[in-house]
Amino acid sequence: MSRPPQIADYFVCVGAQKAGTTWLARMLSRHPDIFFTPVKEIHYFDHVRGITTHLRDSKRRSRKRKFLQKLLTQWHRAGEFWPQRAWYREYMAETLDDDWYAGLFRERGGRRMAGEATPEYALLGEEGFRHIARLAPQARVIYIMRDPVTRAWSQLLHHCRVEGLNAARLPPEQLIAIASDPTFRAFGDYASVLNALDKVFPKGHVWTGFYEDIHADRMGALARISAFLGVRFEESWFEGLERRYNRSQEAKMPDEVRRFLREQTLPVARDVARRMGRLPESWRKQFGLVRGRKAVKRARARS
Repeated sequence: MSRPPQIADYFVCVGAQKAGTTWLARMLSRHPDIFFTPVKEIHYFDHVRGITTHLRDSKRRSRKRKFLQKLLTQWHRAGEFWPQRAWYREYMAETLDDDWYAGLFRERGGRRMAGEATPEYALLGEEGFRHIARLAPQARVIYIMRDPVTRAWSQLLHHCRVEGLNAARLPPEQLIAIASDPTFRAFGDYASVLNALDKVFPKGHVWTGFYEDIHADRMGALARISAFLGVRFEESWFEGLERRYNRSQEAKMPDEVRRFLREQTLPVARDVARRMGRLPESWRKQFGLVRGRKAVKRARARS
């Protein structure tokens, strides 16, 4: 029986959704020692498990068309886009299997580390993470957590944009119904993701950080992540640290929705506090949590 292909010097960002993974991908793609896939989110493992359909043929063809459009119109970036032609040939292969996925990281242009970022991988569970570990036994995994309430609201706004809905005009009951969907809620189930990561990957192979800490000191966060990945670090490699990517709609969160999200995610915040030994200040204010592990009774009253 043949052994599955193995990927060396590989990392993957598994989420969380709406926790700055696009920003991180853009920054790391500028690192001279890091090859980041031209398509940020590959979606292979969620495709295999039947969670999403992001790898259907029409989606891949659309992504290739966008690449060709950039290649033909953005001449000032020809040096960046021209070498990606071979990668897109691999990406458009007919058979989607482990060898196909491993092939996306074979040609790295001389860069040592190679990776991708798919927030839907947070939904994989233990068995899905074991699939990653079989293909990349020494994989480095990045997982970013954001205040569960603001993350869920950002996800909800993104959902409305994709579905052509105006979040500012939807009644709170409809917004709450969207946020109640089990898949929607699973994206913010940090405890389950942390449990599965702990069971699969060796200590020291998972970097877990807070969105709020990263964006309070972006350069410092990039230095820490570079060290985690075992690559060099120079501040001059990173420009545009303040730029926002993948913006959602702009709308104020209704009080009813905030109360609902607080109630739903308070156990998540308490579990993260227990695991990490601390929470960012904005999380504690959101839930009325005292410094440390204890949750004061007013947190439940506010919910």
